Amino acid sequence: MCFFITSLNQIMEVKRNTKMQLLLSLLIMCLLHVHPTLSGGYLLSEYRALLSIKSSITDDPQSALSTWNTSTSHCTWSGITCHPSRRRVTILDLSDLRLSGTLSPDLAHLRFLSNLCVASNQLSGAIPAELSSLSALRVLNLSDNRFNGRFPSQLSLLKNLQVLDLYDNDLTGDLPLAVTQMPNLRHLHLGRNFFSGGIPSQFGQWKFLEYLDVSNNELGGPIPQEIGNLTNLRELYIGQYPNMYEGSIPSEIGNLSELVIFEASDCNLSGEIPPEIGNLVSLKSLDLWYNVFTGEIPPEIGNLVSLKSLDLSYNVFTGEIPESIGDMPELEELRLWENNFTGIIPQRLGKNGKLQLLYLSSNKLTGTLPPDMCFGNRLELLYTDGNLLSGPIPDSLGRCESLSVIRMEHNFLNGSMPRDLFGLPNLTHVLLRNNRLTGKFPISSRNVSQLRTLDISDNKIHGELPSWIWRLPDLQILNLSHNCLETLDVNLNSSQTSVSRLRIIDLHSNQLQGQLSTLTLNFQNIIPRGQPFSFFISRNKFDGTIPMSLCNATYLGALDLSHNHLTGTIPQCLIEMSTRLSMMDLGGNNLTGVIPDSFSDYPCYLQILVLNGNQLEGELPKSLAKCNKYLKVLDVGNNRIQDTFPCYLKSIDTLRVLILRANQFYGSINCLDANTTWSNLQILDLASNHFVGKFPIRDFSSWKGMIVTKNNAGQPGLRHSESSNNGKALPLPDYSSEIRVNLTLKGQELELVKVLTIYTSLDLSCNSFDGHIPAEIGEFKALYALNLSHNAFTGKIPQALGNVTALESLDLSSNKLIGEIPQQLADGLIFLSTLNLSFNQLVGKIPQNNQFTTFTESSFEGNIQLCDFPMKEKCIHEELGPSPPPSKESHWNSIDWDFLSVELGFVFGFGIFIGPLIFWKRWRKRYYKHVDDIVFKMFPRTYIRIENHRRRAYTNQGRQARRNQGGRD
Repeated sequence: MCFFITSLNQIMEVKRNTKMQLLLSLLIMCLLHVHPTLSGGYLLSEYRALLSIKSSITDDPQSALSTWNTSTSHCTWSGITCHPSRRRVTILDLSDLRLSGTLSPDLAHLRFLSNLCVASNQLSGAIPAELSSLSALRVLNLSDNRFNGRFPSQLSLLKNLQVLDLYDNDLTGDLPLAVTQMPNLRHLHLGRNFFSGGIPSQFGQWKFLEYLDVSNNELGGPIPQEIGNLTNLRELYIGQYPNMYEGSIPSEIGNLSELVIFEASDCNLSGEIPPEIGNLVSLKSLDLWYNVFTGEIPPEIGNLVSLKSLDLSYNVFTGEIPESIGDMPELEELRLWENNFTGIIPQRLGKNGKLQLLYLSSNKLTGTLPPDMCFGNRLELLYTDGNLLSGPIPDSLGRCESLSVIRMEHNFLNGSMPRDLFGLPNLTHVLLRNNRLTGKFPISSRNVSQLRTLDISDNKIHGELPSWIWRLPDLQILNLSHNCLETLDVNLNSSQTSVSRLRIIDLHSNQLQGQLSTLTLNFQNIIPRGQPFSFFISRNKFDGTIPMSLCNATYLGALDLSHNHLTGTIPQCLIEMSTRLSMMDLGGNNLTGVIPDSFSDYPCYLQILVLNGNQLEGELPKSLAKCNKYLKVLDVGNNRIQDTFPCYLKSIDTLRVLILRANQFYGSINCLDANTTWSNLQILDLASNHFVGKFPIRDFSSWKGMIVTKNNAGQPGLRHSESSNNGKALPLPDYSSEIRVNLTLKGQELELVKVLTIYTSLDLSCNSFDGHIPAEIGEFKALYALNLSHNAFTGKIPQALGNVTALESLDLSSNKLIGEIPQQLADGLIFLSTLNLSFNQLVGKIPQNNQFTTFTESSFEGNIQLCDFPMKEKCIHEELGPSPPPSKESHWNSIDWDFLSVELGFVFGFGIFIGPLIFWKRWRKRYYKHVDDIVFKMFPRTYIRIENHRRRAYTNQGRQARRNQGGRD
């Protein structure tokens, strides 16, 4: 019995267990049916899911996943954090490992994952929609990868997500509305993708959002006013190109009272700043840089008592800078440059003792500099250049030890410089050029300096250049040009002077004097960092010979000694430095002798050689042909060189300027044939020599620098060389800004600066060229000036010259040209401002349109058969046919009484003499017949004109009579 009962109980227990198993099976089946990610029929273990994630990684350069193997527990693998008791993966952090590949959808099996971070890798492909099953996920950081496609809408199921960071990927489409269904979001970063469209108004519905970044996308449209509903927002970033919004900042922005950072730079915002901006009392940083804001800064901005950084630069603001900005207690950085601000700088600016950066450049500010900008000795960067400021530099800046950079150039500052300004311990760059500073150089009492750039050019500094400048150990750029300095300190190279890092010394256009050989600067100790050394002392009063010590400057790349009083010969060693010397200008001195024929065989890096205005003799050195790779400017004009044309230069295709004028060159230039490769030539000046023969311009189709019209094919002036130096020389710099060329332009001797990007000319004047002016010259459509005067050219002026449409100056005077002035010149040369065709054999009517009506008689004198304005001689027209009937008012005015006066006097006198005869009819007829015959034989042209006038008068009278008769009918 007991056994039965026991057996019955066992049977009942089995039945109950079977029911439980059945219910459990049904529950599992329901779960599998309901949850899409588990419908595969089984739950993949975390262990296998992680191995699947590893398999989707195609490149692991740091072997960061090497610990992911079967020999250890997955909770010990790198980047994985498990719950301490449940042993479930809660954090997966694979950031900054340079991993490549895709993100595996098997991440969905890490059901307890709360933090997923794969930032700063090279992962690509789509964001897996399967991530939507990670209901416990709080942080999803996929930033700084290459994920593409659209944001999966399924991720709206991540209701517990608080941080979503998709920064710097390749995601496209509209800003995802799915994120607006994540109610607990506190941090949303969608910046630096390719999202388009506008900012949805739904983006204003989060209650807890503290950080929103949609910057650097392709967004447009207006900023929605609903953005003002994010009352917990602390950081808002909506700017940066290619975002291009419409309109201004909505006034609702003033509702964000918790906002600490507001960035809306470079995104095409316009209009005025709303005054509600003053409600953001917690704001510490306001960045509206590079937009199109207009109007004045609202005075309410003074309410931002917590503001540390204000950037309104690169807009179109006008008006004065509010004084309240100078009273902001926490202000550290103020950037207002590139606007149209007027008035004075707030004089209390910096008084808070916290100002570190001040950018006010490129406005229209007037008045003086605030005296307390460095009150707390924290000011580091001071930029006030490009304004209308006046007055002295505050002495307090000479005590500002925190100061690193001063830029005050292009103002009207006056007075002397602060005493210890250049000795400040952290000062690296000082630019004060183009002001009205006076006085002498201050005496620096400090021995420690980090000064690298000192530019005080274009002022009125006078006196001595002190020796302490040469003891600055880090000084690289020294520009004191365009001042009134008179002497150099004799202790220029004292024992205290260390190895210099100077790469530019520019002392040109002062009044420095003395022998250059006494300049004790030790060029051998000048070792610039990475760039050649440049030495400019032109336009001073130095005399004596060129010192041989210059040849010790191992890294000398540019040398300008022009326009001094130097004498003697050119040192041969200086010419031999063409292996590293790119620019040498010795023009405007009294140098004598021959040019040494010692240009380097290889490599010759010489780009610019100017020897104009000396007394050099002999021949042009043949070794110049070795500089055929880089030579761009050769100017030996105004010397005494006696040689034939340097045909060896015709293969230098880099040549842009060739000036041989005012020497004793002779012979023909027939070597300039079809093999000439001057494709970049812009200026050719052979004037005032003894060249003969014809100018073979028919072969010059390769002179593209004078033919191409679109800014010379987009080629700028002298540029950096593109060839490798192979470690043998320093890179070739651009010296185009230093080029000065002496030319005869529009009848005047001029010195042109920076001509290589704007000017082309051809001057063959004052030689003995003959033959016809070739029509091919009409191909030089980029030519600005053409001078063929004082030669022996014959024939007619080619009509094709009218095709040189850019021509501004044309001189063909003192030749043997014949024929009429082509009408094409007046029609085509619409920019012509100077014309000289005098002293030729031209005939006919001067064109009377466009620029030709502006020239005076001196442009045409010496051509005795030219007529019409501006010449006094009027043209006599040969047409005998009838002309249109004149009006009654102008009928008698049209008769040329100068021609008729003598004839009419004769007729009247003769009539009086034989008056009695005219009373007889027979004699009257005879009288008129004989008189008409005499007048016709003596003055046929006048007779015909009179007859034509009479005929037209009778005709008009007949027409008028018929018209009157018709009116009566």
